[in-house]
Amino acid sequence: MIDLSIEVDILLQGFPGRTNRGTLGFCNITLIKSDRLILYDTGHFSDKLNLINEFKKRTIPLEKVDTIVLSHLHYDHCLNIDLFKNAEIILDKKELEYALSNEPEKVGDYYIPKYLIPIIKERKFINAEEELEIANKVYVLKTPGHTPGSISLLIDNGKRKIAIVGDAIKNAWEFIKGKPEQVYGKIEDAKESIKKIKELNAIIIPGHDAHFIFEKNIVKYLKNVSLKLIVKTLPYSDDWSIYTIP
Repeated sequence: MIDLSIEVDILLQGFPGRTNRGTLGFCNITLIKSDRLILYDTGHFSDKLNLINEFKKRTIPLEKVDTIVLSHLHYDHCLNIDLFKNAEIILDKKELEYALSNEPEKVGDYYIPKYLIPIIKERKFINAEEELEIANKVYVLKTPGHTPGSISLLIDNGKRKIAIVGDAIKNAWEFIKGKPEQVYGKIEDAKESIKKIKELNAIIIPGHDAHFIFEKNIVKYLKNVSLKLIVKTLPYSDDWSIYTIP
């Protein structure tokens, strides 16, 4: 947990990994407690039970979440909006228009669960305007590139700023390189968004990595991250094989 007067709590830790079967899709899911209770991204189906349990640990009822901010509409960031039935949804209108068009298929973006869009449209929907203050000292930043409507949050309460950036920067490697590995919008926008985030001199919570700062041209992680791979490789044993990936 990042200790500030506005509480920023990473409920589920993102991980920068994929397999030969496909992406793991474990994104950071972040709870912001200001004068409103805000959840930035909701993860995908395999996160659902863990996400419920993280709220239980904190004795926060799911219905108390006021606002869900969706960084973009890829499945690994948005599939659990159904858990938070009272929450308004903040999303860039450009992202919604992109998802409803045939543009994603044209650029090879098959990660959008289009069946979810009617549920989003049924909710109270707020278009993500640049510098929109959605709670005390919590602002929207437009960071397109990974998708045309990707958005971030900036928390600025007089201490070191925190930027929660989704897949505008998935991991520290992309931060260093200055462009995302996967771009479904415009590459010029993607590079400009990373430049914009770098200039904030903030704590960065990326889409799929541990949060970090950038000082003296060095990335400094603020948390160690690992993933346990638990598999049945021993057919005559009741035990599972556990591999830890740091």
